[in-house]
Amino acid sequence: MFDKRILNYLDKIQHGKAFNYNVFLSLLPEDLQEDVRDKALVSFQKKGSAIVELSCENIIERIRQLTIEPEDRVAATLHGDSHKIKTSTSYLFVYHQLSSEVYPDTIVCNKDAVHFKFQPKKHLVIVENSELFFAKNSLLSKMNETFSMSLSFEKTDLVFGSGNQIANSYNQCFLTQYDTVLCFFDYDYGGLKIFKALKNMVGDKAKFLEPTSDNLDSFFIKKPKDDNQYLKAIDTAEELGLEKLKGIFLSQKRFMEQEAILAFNKEINNVSAI
Repeated sequence: MFDKRILNYLDKIQHGKAFNYNVFLSLLPEDLQEDVRDKALVSFQKKGSAIVELSCENIIERIRQLTIEPEDRVAATLHGDSHKIKTSTSYLFVYHQLSSEVYPDTIVCNKDAVHFKFQPKKHLVIVENSELFFAKNSLLSKMNETFSMSLSFEKTDLVFGSGNQIANSYNQCFLTQYDTVLCFFDYDYGGLKIFKALKNMVGDKAKFLEPTSDNLDSFFIKKPKDDNQYLKAIDTAEELGLEKLKGIFLSQKRFMEQEAILAFNKEINNVSAI
């Protein structure tokens, strides 16, 4: 049961430093938890921390084995937890100029190559959500109406980002071939985190589709999970230079889900803004 955090706890054990003993135990398999409880000399400190002395080399080695990252998901499965290891392949769905009306094409990426059967345009739009992706024609029309753009499949490809999956490093080779990578994500902390990961991956090619006026203000109705999430969204928007979005967060104190754009009506929303 590989977990990178265990290495930090093992280092503290070996150097006699205090740490949260209960959290450490929770990272271990049940049989190893019992052996640690049985063999370790635990000196509890204040606020739940403890200094742990462990002299049994067999137990120390078993703990150390948990800090070694498996080579792949198959190896991780043999350790009982494959989900902490990145898959050997990433895939993306894409609509382009020659796509059928319904069925998107597939892009397959791994550490060695990228496979697809179409000629990419110069520009790419990424959406997080399947509802928007499969409403591709309505989506581009609403984006043009809302943000005063001129997107079309003659110049632009559309990819379904599937949340964090788009930020898989295997996708980098595919994404970097575009001149611009336009990201239309939820206007919340989660969407900003995905954009930040993409920006780290493809640099200034990544552009966040930020509101250009107050015509979307009425769609900022999703309440943040807590104050911490709200404050992180404000800080991240500022860090990324998204001042207009930061201002909306401050004034509306709400987030917006990207699907709301399908309900946008230029004439109605312009009247509401007056």
